Amino acid sequence: MAEIPTVKIKVKDLKPSYTLLQEMRDEVDAPVVKGEAYTKEIVAIYGKEAAEIFYNPKNFKREGAMPDVVLNTLFGQDGVQTLDGKEHQHRKNIFMDLMAPERIDAYHEILDKKMTAAFEAEQGTFDLFSLSRRVLFATVTEWAGINMDDLSEEEIEELSKYQISMISSSFTSPGDHIKGISDRKKSEKWAQKLIKEARENPVPGKEDVALYAFAEATDLEGELLPVEVAAVELLNIIRPTLALTVWAALMGHALFSREDIYNELKGDFDRLQDSFIQELRRYYPFFPMLPAISLREVEVDGYTIPEDSWVVLDIYGTDHDPRHIENPETFKVDRYVENAENISYEEEYTMIAQGGGDFRSMHRCAGEWITLHTLRVLSDHLVNKFDFTIPDQDFEIPLDQFPTYPQAGILLFKD
Repeated sequence: MAEIPTVKIKVKDLKPSYTLLQEMRDEVDAPVVKGEAYTKEIVAIYGKEAAEIFYNPKNFKREGAMPDVVLNTLFGQDGVQTLDGKEHQHRKNIFMDLMAPERIDAYHEILDKKMTAAFEAEQGTFDLFSLSRRVLFATVTEWAGINMDDLSEEEIEELSKYQISMISSSFTSPGDHIKGISDRKKSEKWAQKLIKEARENPVPGKEDVALYAFAEATDLEGELLPVEVAAVELLNIIRPTLALTVWAALMGHALFSREDIYNELKGDFDRLQDSFIQELRRYYPFFPMLPAISLREVEVDGYTIPEDSWVVLDIYGTDHDPRHIENPETFKVDRYVENAENISYEEEYTMIAQGGGDFRSMHRCAGEWITLHTLRVLSDHLVNKFDFTIPDQDFEIPLDQFPTYPQAGILLFKD
């Protein structure tokens, strides 16, 4: 087997970047590359075959792989993303049970009503990112069984912003990271209060609603999860749903920075909607990479990765891999017309915007179906239900920040 080529990562390069791993591969002209920074080593892999190896739980584990900067802001401590084996599958099943068709249909209905009301209330210039944040927070809390009546509008606004802060502060300036930690602590305090109240006042028949599902969730021994862990998992429903504000802004970019994409979708909406959504998820940068630790020696693209190696799967690179995706830098509205459904309902390794593999047994985002329904509702509103004028704005999407989207949040004008 060939020796993995090594790249020395310069201090100035240790910043958010969707293209860093690609640049490392280009530097050594190899599909597998080892990066060295200070005393740390990381092996970067990408592509369909690499993803299939990466998501196999016999090859890699997640425990101990996630950097503290991510756990302290984005994922939280002891959440499902950090677990392996039977413990992971047991916890993951709680999330998957929440994604039953009737619950997803309920989410879709709530979102559709709230999205329509929000757009109808707008007049003049507004930004799509902020509107989506407010609507998604109101939707997911109602869907999760959370009563917000005792909170003021200002408190609700702050809580919704905390979710975005947890996402955006994982790889950023020290000041923003400290704020992200603070906002997570405040969010967890709120979620812990909700869990305690749900345990004290259980509601029969609400076991399939997120708040009560996590309040009653148990570990492998049948013991209730600690309040702190149950709160982290409740936020693992709320926060990722708020992350879809990023997809909302990116959808606005696709539709309103490119008239041809808008016209093609509008001209054959029913046939192209889901293909457009899957291409949106593939084409645009969302989550850049995922880490794991190798449980045994594995071979990827002809290179041997030793046991106990810290390995990252390049998600953005996999979704733009020319070895398996034709013209990956071209946005093709009809790319997935024939298999849009399979991408999000079957085992998948080529398009992994929210993870790959099997939903129940592997580390793939349980909320992918919520993503699909959110983007279906949003695309219907943006293309069919309302007409907008597009103000002049900067549509640039920087690749050196996480998460990334046009900084104006996509400005729209409505009479």
